[in-house]
Amino acid sequence: MSEIQKAGLPSGPGTGTIFRFKAVPGMAQTTGAGVAGGLASGASSLARTGRDSRTHMAAYAGRTGDLMIEFRVIILAIILLVLPASGFSGCRMPSESLQRHEFSLLRMGTRVSLTFYIEDDAMAANAAEAAFLRLAELEDVISDWRSDSEIMVAQARPLALSGPISSDFARIMEVSLQVARQSEGAFDVSCGATTKLWRKARQSGVVPSEAEIQAAAATCDYRDLILGHDDHGSTLQINRAGLEFDFGGIGKGFGADEALAVLADRGITSALVDIGGDMAVGQPPPDRTGWRIELPDSKVLELSSCGIATSGATEQFMMFEGQRLSHLVNPETGRPMVDRGQVTIVATTAALADAWASVVLVAGLEEARRLAGTDSGIRFLVHSEH
Repeated sequence: MSEIQKAGLPSGPGTGTIFRFKAVPGMAQTTGAGVAGGLASGASSLARTGRDSRTHMAAYAGRTGDLMIEFRVIILAIILLVLPASGFSGCRMPSESLQRHEFSLLRMGTRVSLTFYIEDDAMAANAAEAAFLRLAELEDVISDWRSDSEIMVAQARPLALSGPISSDFARIMEVSLQVARQSEGAFDVSCGATTKLWRKARQSGVVPSEAEIQAAAATCDYRDLILGHDDHGSTLQINRAGLEFDFGGIGKGFGADEALAVLADRGITSALVDIGGDMAVGQPPPDRTGWRIELPDSKVLELSSCGIATSGATEQFMMFEGQRLSHLVNPETGRPMVDRGQVTIVATTAALADAWASVVLVAGLEEARRLAGTDSGIRFLVHSEH
C-alpha cells in the first residue's frame, strides 16, 4: 500500500475523461461500539435474565399459583427496567461505527480516488488495494499505450481471424457495441488510428495532412467488430484492415464500475469511485440520502447507485488555429471535435455515463437526447453550450 497516497492532481498519459468532479467533503466521522455491540450486550442481558428467571421459577414451583403469577410480574418488571440500562443504553447506530476512508493512486493515466465507509482501518486498506489492483488488471486489457495489452495483441491478428478474448475484453466490448449501435456510430471504439494521429499532432503541434486524416478515418467502423460467445468463452473477429481500438471514451467509467464492484464484494456499499472525473456512485454515506457531487456550474447533486460523467474539452484538449479541440475524434470525419460546452450525464453505470458524454461531444446535445430515447434512464444536465 506504499503507493497509495492522498489525493493530488492527475498526471501521466490517458485517453479518457474530460472533467474532474468534486465530491463535497464534510461527511461526519464518528466512532462508537456500533449497533452490533449494543444488541449483543442487550441479548446477553436478556439471556442472563432469562436463565435467572427459570432458576427462580423452579425454586418456587411448589408454591401456589397466585404466588407464581406475582413472581412472574415482578420478574417482568425487573427485565423492563434492566433492558434500557444494560442492553440499549450503550447502543450505537450503525453509522456511528463506520469511518470515512479516502485513498488515491495513479491508474489508467489519471488520478483515481476512492472514498468509502467501513469500520476497520486494515480492512479499508486491503479493500483499496484490491480495487487498485482491479484497475491495473483492466489496464492490461484496454490500454492503447502499451504494446502488450490485450487490445493491442488482438488488433495485430490477421484480418478476419476470430480469436479468443478475455471476459473483461468481452464485457467492455459488449457495452461499447451497444452504445455504438444506439448512437448510430457517434460512439465508436474502433477509431484508435485517428486518436493516435491527433495525439501525435498534439505533441508535435503539426496538423496532419488531409490524406493522413482520411486514411486514418477509413480504418474506423464498429460494424466490422464481430463479438461472439460460446460455451468456451468469447471471441472477437476484426473485418477491417488497419482497425485499432480506443476505449478512451468508456474505459475510465467501466473501470470505476469495476472498482466499485470490488468494494461491494467486500461488504463496502457506501462508496464512491472517481477516475479522472468519471464517477461510480454507490449507496449513500451514513445518515445521508446520497453523495453530494459538485457540478461544473457549482450546482450540487445528491446521488446514489448510479454513474456520472461530464462532456467537454476541459482537461484533455489541443489548440489549433485558435480553436479548442477535444481529445475525442469524430468517427465520421476523423477530426477532433470542437468544444461544444459542458453537459453532465447521469446513467445507471459510470461506463454508460462516460460513453454518452462522448456521444454528446460528437453528435451534440439534442441529437444525443434523441438517440438515447426517453426510456433509457439517461439524464442530460446542461452547464454551458458553445
